[in-house]
Amino acid sequence: MTQATLGELETAARAGDVDAMAALGMRLIGGREAAFDPQQGASWIERAAERDHPQACERLAVMTAAGSCRERNWNAALALMARAARAGSPSARAQLAWLAAESTPGRTPPRWSEAQAWPGAIDLESLLAMPPKRAIAESPRLRAFERFASPALCDWMIGAARGQLRRAQIYDGASGIAVLGSARTNRETDFDILQADLVLTLLRERIAAATGLPTAVMELTKVLHYRVGERFDTHFDYIDPAAPGLAAEIEARGQRLATFLLYLNDDYEGGETEFSAIGLRHRGRRGDALMFANVDLEGRPDRRSLHAGLAPRAGEKWLLSQWIRDRVARRPIVAPTAQD
Repeated sequence: MTQATLGELETAARAGDVDAMAALGMRLIGGREAAFDPQQGASWIERAAERDHPQACERLAVMTAAGSCRERNWNAALALMARAARAGSPSARAQLAWLAAESTPGRTPPRWSEAQAWPGAIDLESLLAMPPKRAIAESPRLRAFERFASPALCDWMIGAARGQLRRAQIYDGASGIAVLGSARTNRETDFDILQADLVLTLLRERIAAATGLPTAVMELTKVLHYRVGERFDTHFDYIDPAAPGLAAEIEARGQRLATFLLYLNDDYEGGETEFSAIGLRHRGRRGDALMFANVDLEGRPDRRSLHAGLAPRAGEKWLLSQWIRDRVARRPIVAPTAQD
C-alpha cells in the first residue's frame, strides 16, 4: 500500500484494511504529499492500533509519549509499545529493551511473552533525572551539563541517524528558503513524528527539563555529522528579524530562543564549537551537553551568540542539535527525504 494514493488508501481503510488505516494515518500526521490532517491521521492510527497493528501501536506509543494529538501519558505509551512488541515489532522490542537497561542496570527484564510486564520494568523517574548545569558565560548565556546522556543513548542516536544523512542547509535571508551554501558543508538528518521513537522522545523530555522550556516549542531534533574538513562557518542561530525573507518564518514559528547541543562522540580531533565574540572554544566529552541563548533577557537577538562549528582534523564528529522557539509552530515541520 506504500505507493497507493491517498484516495486509494482512504477507500481501503474505510473498507476495513488495517494496513491501509495505518498507512493513511501516517501520511496524514506526516504532512507529506500536500496532505496534513494530524487529528484525522491520529484517529486512523488509533483504529489500526486497536486491531494490534504493530507499526500503528508503535507510532501511537510515540505520539502518546510526546503529547502529539493526544494527551501526554508515558505509562500509556509504554503499554502501547509493549503491545507493538508482543505483535512482533522488532523496533518496539529494541526500544523497550533499551529503556529497561538504561533505567534499571543489572535487572533481568521480563520475557517478551509477558509484554504486560514491560512498562513496570522501566523506571521513568530514573530516566528523566539529569545532572546539574554549570555556567560558562553570561553574555551570551552558556550552560554546560556534564554526563547529560549515557554512552548507550549517544550510540542509539548515532545509529538512528546513519543512512539518513543529507547535506545540511542554511536559511537564505532574502527568500526565507533553506538552501545549500558554501558556509556549511556538514551533513544532518531530522527526526519528525514519523521518525521519532521513545528514546528520542525521552531525550526531548530531558532537554525540556534542563532548559525549562516545553517540548511543544522545540523544532525537529537534528543529528549532525562532520567528516574531516567539514564545517559550519560563523553564524547566528536566531532568526534575523531584519531579513526580508524571514518575517513569515518568525510569524509562523517564532524566534529561536536557545540552542541545545549534545556531544555524541569524542573520538576526533578539533571540531570545537567556537564563540568568536567572546574568544571561547568549547568541546564536550561524549554525553556532555551545552546550551546557549540566542537572545538576550529582553528577547532581542544576541549578537554575542555568534558561533561556528569547526571542522574535525581527524575522525568524525557526531552532534545532536535541538533548536527551541518562543512559541508553538503554526504550520507543520516535516523532515526532508534523506539524500547524499
